[in-house]
Amino acid sequence: MSRREEAKTFNRARICAAAEAIIRGEGMDKLTMRRLAEVAGVSLRTPYNLFGSKTDVLIALLDEAGFEFAPRQTGESGASAIAHLFGGLGRIAAFFASDEAYYRGIYAAIMASDHPEVRSTGVGRAVVSAQALVAEAVAHGELRADTDAASLGRHLAIALLAVLGMWGSGFFSNRESIAQVRRAWLAVLLQHCSDAARPSLASAYRDLCTAEIDQ
Repeated sequence: MSRREEAKTFNRARICAAAEAIIRGEGMDKLTMRRLAEVAGVSLRTPYNLFGSKTDVLIALLDEAGFEFAPRQTGESGASAIAHLFGGLGRIAAFFASDEAYYRGIYAAIMASDHPEVRSTGVGRAVVSAQALVAEAVAHGELRADTDAASLGRHLAIALLAVLGMWGSGFFSNRESIAQVRRAWLAVLLQHCSDAARPSLASAYRDLCTAEIDQ
């Protein structure tokens, strides 16, 4: 790595650390590119050159913390495509639960940003990933052969995004939001599943509904 690249990497790390310090110590409303430069000890143009916008800095905070928005692709641990869809929900829940107030603020700020291309990129990534997993579920006989994988995958991704948006706005807790998505996904998948997959999906749906009643 050249000295120039090393300097970029170092400054990116300083700016991300400064962003986290500002959010935790002063609040999200105090996070500006000027304040970032002051706290990081760099020129005002440096955050713009390295990130582009405050929203891109926030996305970098999630990325560096290991956030995976889209369900992970299959090919790992031999699990089914549907299992990987729900495994993605589990990873999202665990990530946000590790520091819910902090990550809620970041997620809400990203969704409310004046950079619509950022939102559309995130939506597109989630939709494409869900569509790929639904298509694989069809190919493996978990879903009926006549299932429209593109439409169903988009529906599942949009349901996830909508509920997470409500979580970001404070309407649901992390646990409640993931339960809402899980129930919505199960209800839709039961309409498209194969006879072989129906018993396990129906059982999961009943267990989830029973748990909600008992709470």
